[in-house]
Amino acid sequence: MVRHLPAATRGGLYRWLRRRPRGGGTGARPRAPAGCAGRGQRARHAACPPRGPGVTALARGRTAFHLWLCGSTVSALGDAVTGFAVGWAAAAHGPQAAGLVLTAGSAPLCLVLLVGGVLADRWGFRRTLVGCHAVMIAAMVTLALVAAAGPVPLGALVASSVVAGTVAALRRPAEGAFPRLFALPDELPRVMATVTVALQSARVAGPGVGGLLLGGGGLAAVAWVDAASFAIALAVVLLVRPPYEPAAAGDAPRPGLREALAAFGLARATPGVPAALVAVVGLALTVLPLVALCVPLAGRERGWGATATGVVAGAWVVGALLVSLVVVVRGAPPAPLAATGPALAAAGAAVLAVTDGVVPAAVGVGLVGAGSSVLTTALMPRFVTATPSGRLARFQALLALAQALPVLVATPLLGSLASRWGAGAALALVVAALLVTTVPARRALCTLPVPSP
Repeated sequence: MVRHLPAATRGGLYRWLRRRPRGGGTGARPRAPAGCAGRGQRARHAACPPRGPGVTALARGRTAFHLWLCGSTVSALGDAVTGFAVGWAAAAHGPQAAGLVLTAGSAPLCLVLLVGGVLADRWGFRRTLVGCHAVMIAAMVTLALVAAAGPVPLGALVASSVVAGTVAALRRPAEGAFPRLFALPDELPRVMATVTVALQSARVAGPGVGGLLLGGGGLAAVAWVDAASFAIALAVVLLVRPPYEPAAAGDAPRPGLREALAAFGLARATPGVPAALVAVVGLALTVLPLVALCVPLAGRERGWGATATGVVAGAWVVGALLVSLVVVVRGAPPAPLAATGPALAAAGAAVLAVTDGVVPAAVGVGLVGAGSSVLTTALMPRFVTATPSGRLARFQALLALAQALPVLVATPLLGSLASRWGAGAALALVVAALLVTTVPARRALCTLPVPSP
């Protein structure tokens, strides 16, 4: 199979797998990026080394990163557990009620993301995360008390979903930017891949853990566990002091909405960023609806059963995690190989479209996960490196928006197409869109700066 790839891609794949990992990583001694403000110049990148003796011994280098990663993983597990449990509780009120609860959580996520980016850049990442974690502790304790008193009314589930979605939108830009504070540009691919592996593993485990907690103690037990997970994340954020602090935003404050929307103009003026966002939109339009919608529809059409369909859908995570693990050890794939990621995902979607067997379908969905990860593990560090000083959280908000909004459009469109012509027609559209995504992906990888020391 490998020998049929183009020569440039084949050579890039061999070099990537044979490359020795560079020194440093999260355990390296912190070094100041070139042009840092501490040396009398504006920071070239979106982070600077700490000033003064405020960094404790506990919060330096490898210990600080691993401590933060553990706290963030525990919080992500709590989110996944509660998301499953609230959806299960809402389903007891009927399908329409379940849809209302899910919509109540996703709508704020799309509406408040840019505001969260502005707040994180203005107030600081740590202060934003502290406030959001504290609000979520109070929200989960309240839900636990309501659930312990008796059957949870639908209004309480909707309110909990709205609060969780709003707080998630406010904290997501800061969470997405936080790993940058532990790494120099050339260390970003391995650091970000490590974070991806940990958080994806927590999200995969969440529904299973949520089911066990629901069976043992009901929604109240789930809410208490989630409150404890946010308390752990809050303690970790208060304790750690990342080696590289973000540069403060240098522009004059504007009215809130105007300042949030100004991020679009800044992104358009930054070379390579528009193409990167278009490539992310292409993945969001195709990969996420494929896993969440097309796989279940194909499973019902082909008589796979719930268990087999779940295995096929889970293969996407397996493929993505395998690539991320390789990146943790070897570093990001070279640009020629990374640019073929959407085409590899398109090949996997095509396999899913034409096969009736469970094993070939799982292989195809695994290729979708691997292809999307091959692109993103190279693209995301370059995107962060290209972010202007003091705008890291705002650009992370744009990135999250590019992932969230297309799903709201693509899911009903693909569902309508599948209901009329079958899951194969929806998958054919996914294949075509993924092949088109290779164009902005290649342009972004050629334009964005390569992370370097």
